[in-house]
Amino acid sequence: MAQKAYDASKSRAYSIPTADAPELAALGPYPVGVSSMLLTDPSRPDISQALAGKSPIAPREITVHIWYPSNADTKSEPAIYTGKLPFRPGARPSEVPESYEFKGIAHREAEIVPGQRFPLVILSHGYGNWATFLSYLAENLASKGYIVVSIDHGDLPYTDLQSFDLSFGDTILNRARDQRFVIDAFSDMTQFGEHKLAAAIDADAIGLLGYSMGGFGALATAGAGYDPKSPSFTQIPASMMKGILEGEQFTGPHPNLKAVVAIAPWGGAPANRAWTQGSLAQIKIPLFVIAGDQDDVSGFDDGIRWAFDNATSADRYMLVYQNGRHSVGGNPEPPIADDYFDLTDWFNEPVWRRDRVVGINQHFITAFFNLHLKANNSAATYMNVMPERSNDGEWPLRPGGYVGDTYSTGEHDGKAYWKGFQRRFALGLTMKTAEAK
Repeated sequence: MAQKAYDASKSRAYSIPTADAPELAALGPYPVGVSSMLLTDPSRPDISQALAGKSPIAPREITVHIWYPSNADTKSEPAIYTGKLPFRPGARPSEVPESYEFKGIAHREAEIVPGQRFPLVILSHGYGNWATFLSYLAENLASKGYIVVSIDHGDLPYTDLQSFDLSFGDTILNRARDQRFVIDAFSDMTQFGEHKLAAAIDADAIGLLGYSMGGFGALATAGAGYDPKSPSFTQIPASMMKGILEGEQFTGPHPNLKAVVAIAPWGGAPANRAWTQGSLAQIKIPLFVIAGDQDDVSGFDDGIRWAFDNATSADRYMLVYQNGRHSVGGNPEPPIADDYFDLTDWFNEPVWRRDRVVGINQHFITAFFNLHLKANNSAATYMNVMPERSNDGEWPLRPGGYVGDTYSTGEHDGKAYWKGFQRRFALGLTMKTAEAK
């Protein structure tokens, strides 16, 4: 199938919400800059080295992409990012390339806004994704006064089930460790000398967001050590899991972490359950879980919701997309996905419009981080929506009346309706809340 030429520079950046997005999805007042950095952890367990009979400890290189509030020259061209076009092993059509380009709003190496300090948010992608897979959040949050660091975990490629076992084992070993290493690195930017971000990071206000396997790591980074008896770890030497397993040697929650978002976190379903109820109860910082109630990768009822219910020591929220599956976390699909089911299956949702999911995530993640990293107490009214099921909200209107793109205040003529949503558009969602015990 011949492909039409696609000019990424003429596309719409994913960080720019569509007209039907909720209120807090809107871009903030700052132009956005973007930079990249290569970090090296000099001593990390390496499963591929161990299986090859070499030293199980080796240096690990991690590339990070950094978005920040800037004084960008908006006349310059914004960044163009590169993403992957994944197919099942051996199924890639000859006419489909391995990558694609998509547009951002950030300007490379722009100067950061001087004289201010901003909260830090770490982003951690899912298995087989890449750092700019979450650009819709990274750029959007940076425009609102956050420094956002997205990790490229460099997941090992796989071509068959045998190489998948190695690749996935590497991911299990490194997600939480990568997150902690990057948080440590950016908590103390003085180690990078006169780096332009050194004086701009508020190291007392750090948030972490993980999608899928990134969420698997995020729950551990937040304080939930992995269960040593979990079937997920039976093929990995216990010595390589030191520090991330529940028990006396667990390193515990990262001390600088103040808020965690886990989107479709993997690891809760019984077949590969990674935590005990007791380890999840060790999470004591605010937690926001986002999921589809038909997630067939992480599992919902006995997976994601089970983990949420057992994080009993944390104040927590769970936003649920009714009839949503697993693809409720990353950027929307590229145009080429329209022609190939493998790509549609990877990027898209059967029921939900992906641009709609993007706007809703931007709205609620902004509210959550504003509340817990910026101490903006008014943001709580956007999280504590009523009623629990959005479809039950009421916004009375006289026959023939129209309110246009007005955002809900949360109450209309004594009737509750989700704050920040437009009339008729708070649909198909639930928000569950629970206080720490």
